[in-house]
Amino acid sequence: MDNQILLKATLAILLNGSFAMAVDEVATLRWSELQAQGQVEVGQIVRSADGKEELLIVNDAAQPLTVRLATLESPRISKSCYRFLGKIRYEGVEQSGYLEMWSHFVDGGQYFSRTLSPSGPMGTIHGTSGLREFILPFHAGSESGPPARLEINLVLPAQGKVWIGPLHVSEFAEQQWSSATAAEGAWWGNRTGALIGGILGPLLGIMGAIVGMLCGLGRGKTVCMAICWTAVVFGVICLVTGIAALFQSQPYVVYYPLLSIGVIATAVMGGVLPTVRKRFADAELSRMEAIDVGVT
Repeated sequence: MDNQILLKATLAILLNGSFAMAVDEVATLRWSELQAQGQVEVGQIVRSADGKEELLIVNDAAQPLTVRLATLESPRISKSCYRFLGKIRYEGVEQSGYLEMWSHFVDGGQYFSRTLSPSGPMGTIHGTSGLREFILPFHAGSESGPPARLEINLVLPAQGKVWIGPLHVSEFAEQQWSSATAAEGAWWGNRTGALIGGILGPLLGIMGAIVGMLCGLGRGKTVCMAICWTAVVFGVICLVTGIAALFQSQPYVVYYPLLSIGVIATAVMGGVLPTVRKRFADAELSRMEAIDVGVT
């Protein structure tokens, strides 16, 4: 089996559990069908290189443009968490634009989700990008009930071209929020990325404190060296994995914790190795000198 496939499968099992079975498709909105319903008022329906429908939106004016892409009345949503999912590419977008989903509820409440993150599937639309995923998730309170209407818009503050593929609406359980808001193919989501940094960072601090304490006492050379080398090896593994994540276009929440932990572990723990060796060498020399003095 290919190593990359094995890695992704293992990560999916460990980190996402039964997520694949927990996301329920509600609807798929295709541009030709929306056009037949009179919903496509701006833009041109084109075909991508693989033959799939895309809606091309062009803002060639020196003023903001907001386009209503689709409206879904009385969506068949019964769970508290749901999302719009699709693929987007763009060219020459001069200022950061975004996609937004408005959720309207029967009690009159109106709430939005926007792609305003610096990177990842909820990243802004700016510059030029090849085909990538976007996600617009929402977590509704139990008291609000299901949404009565969903709307999705594209906002371009300045000139640029945007191509958007079919829109997929799905619902999922609250405990699947982290996985459902990660890009398809992402190794993990925001919550797991935060846990990695929140657990491994303090763990490295504890390891460093143990090494410092034992070095100060001049005891536990074997333990100190084992801790330092373990941290360095683990740091190298994190660095290599983080670099691989970058090359595979993994989102920020995947590569950043790996790279930051990798740099800290290799630089800090690797940097103190010579000091640890010298400290125990000095302690050993002092003991030998004390023995010699005692003998004489």
